[in-house]
Amino acid sequence: MKIRILLIDDASFIRDLIKRTLRKYLPQGEVIEAADGRRAQSILNRQPIDLILSDWEMPGVSGEELLQWVRADEKLAQIPFVMITSLGGKEHIMRAVQAGVSDYLGKPFTGEELMHKVQKALVKSGKLNKAAAGPAAKGGPFSSLEILSGKGDGMPGGSLEALTGAAKSKESPKLKGTALVSWEDIEFRCMIKHISIDEVLLVCKRAAQHPSVFASVSVTLSPGNQAGQAINDLGAYVHSISAVEKRRDAEFLNLVLRFESPTDEQRTLLSSFILENP
Repeated sequence: MKIRILLIDDASFIRDLIKRTLRKYLPQGEVIEAADGRRAQSILNRQPIDLILSDWEMPGVSGEELLQWVRADEKLAQIPFVMITSLGGKEHIMRAVQAGVSDYLGKPFTGEELMHKVQKALVKSGKLNKAAAGPAAKGGPFSSLEILSGKGDGMPGGSLEALTGAAKSKESPKLKGTALVSWEDIEFRCMIKHISIDEVLLVCKRAAQHPSVFASVSVTLSPGNQAGQAINDLGAYVHSISAVEKRRDAEFLNLVLRFESPTDEQRTLLSSFILENP
């Protein structure tokens, strides 16, 4: 039996990435697409839907307005509704909760985090049994809207402690690939520790010269898996640089680069990189 999923996002490459993940991990799912909230309303009026995945910021009818419209309609009110958005502030999450959202997923997200939300919503609504859902995936920073209870800090990519290396863990962080940072005819090779659509956190071995804060750099990202595609010549600036170890002779540095004006192609590749390197 098919599970009908309505996917709404005005960015076609985001829809493509989500569709690819759903088809891989939920083969019984049928994905129906809409580029905005108004088209989604038309689809919901014509055919039954088992789950709604919607972006918040869209032209015309926004995700928030669509959620309010769905919850106000007696025939549609019980459909699970997962909001997918880069708006991670507490005020936005509270507004979504008050409007009746079922769950909330912050961009950027991994395929694992997406499927956790999808499976949880479908199991709760009775459209998918736990055995078919398989092992629970990690929920990510917005799992069960935990930010409302003060357990998260609102950062799409993880906690502040995780990004700065302050968190204590028995396991080494999973590195996601390599980066080549270039500036002033100097090249700096690093490991990718964390990446989002806006920035990358690199771990680099200390060298005689390092780029200074606010310096413009060019960075090439190579994924940790062999199948992934490298992203070349991303423009960025140095947001912060700090020692990993708390001592003067520290061997490694944390380097945070913020991307500047990536092209549409580079943004698409970044999204693929994030999904394929959770």
